[in-house]
Amino acid sequence: MSTETNISPAEPSQDNYESHGQHPTTYLRSRHHRISNDSPYFFRSLIWGIYKNRQYTDFVIRVKGSVTEFHVHRAVICPQSGIFEAACRGSFIEASTNSITLTDDDPEIVERMIRYLYTHRYDDAEDWGYDCCDNGIKRIRQHYSEMDTGIDEDDDTNDNDEDRHISRSRRHGHVNSNVLDRSSKGKSSPTSPPKSLHVYAIADKYLIHPLKDLAQTRFTNWVYSHWWTMGFVAAAREIFDNETGNYNDLKEVILSTITLHADTLLCGGTYSRMRDGQEEMDKFMQDYNEVSMEVLRRTLDRTRVRQRGLEVGIADLESRVKALRVENKKVAVLQSRNNSLNKELLDIKMVVLAWKRDLKDLSSSSTGRRGGQDISPS
Repeated sequence: MSTETNISPAEPSQDNYESHGQHPTTYLRSRHHRISNDSPYFFRSLIWGIYKNRQYTDFVIRVKGSVTEFHVHRAVICPQSGIFEAACRGSFIEASTNSITLTDDDPEIVERMIRYLYTHRYDDAEDWGYDCCDNGIKRIRQHYSEMDTGIDEDDDTNDNDEDRHISRSRRHGHVNSNVLDRSSKGKSSPTSPPKSLHVYAIADKYLIHPLKDLAQTRFTNWVYSHWWTMGFVAAAREIFDNETGNYNDLKEVILSTITLHADTLLCGGTYSRMRDGQEEMDKFMQDYNEVSMEVLRRTLDRTRVRQRGLEVGIADLESRVKALRVENKKVAVLQSRNNSLNKELLDIKMVVLAWKRDLKDLSSSSTGRRGGQDISPS
């Protein structure tokens, strides 16, 4: 025989009414008025407020070595994380204690993860200054396409004038240090990896796939804007170490960026800020031979593509020159014929003038004879 129990939300006590200095009916009406909102962000604000105020929580997330506790709701975290769902079910100790202790996790990153679970977003100061909703890897691949084909396809919606200037300079095989100095003005020069890298790792660890995709996008944009900093080298090292998370999907971002900016990152570019991290980049390439070999292979492939493009361009120019030569010969023939026609026309004009003079002389002599006959005696 089963007993079904209906649990209703806890009503405010008389103490709560008195603490607000209001009659119970007035308090409930004002409370209901505050949560009645027709804005599109109402539910997000409501559920985040419930979390912040620790209302109706039924699970606690702790971090080993930290006193911070996160009081959450199973109904929110379990449907979005396969790990939390498994922990809250079955015979695991977490299901009986209504708590879980995370090991090897940073409380700050855990807080970002929980914020995303409740609001489907998280904010980082490092994301400011560029569009975090646009995928930077597309822009990196766009640069590849532009440099391989020689077609200028600047994206006015995402890149500013300085970025387009850098893009054009890269396509010509050089980066002007003054342009880079101006383009990085106002941007930070981080020496450590961005938080989005660690958010990506924790999302992968707890199987929160939408958060993983968002963190990957933000990290890619961060790399696009900070490839010249020591923080980029630190991020690359952490990704290829694979000690703080599974970063296989982010290796392509690092490899593409190093290949794109190889002359500055690897060949001692003239950019003053990059010289500060040149030694770290050289050491990174020495420590990870597979990265060096892959960058070399990609650079050679791009060189071959450029060479084939140049060969096709040269062949096309040669065919155009031949066609122009043929056209020039035709023009020369036409000019010769034109000169002959002009000469014939001039001869005809001279003949016509001679005929006109002869006709004039004949007309004059005929008139003179007729006049002489008129004045002779009859």
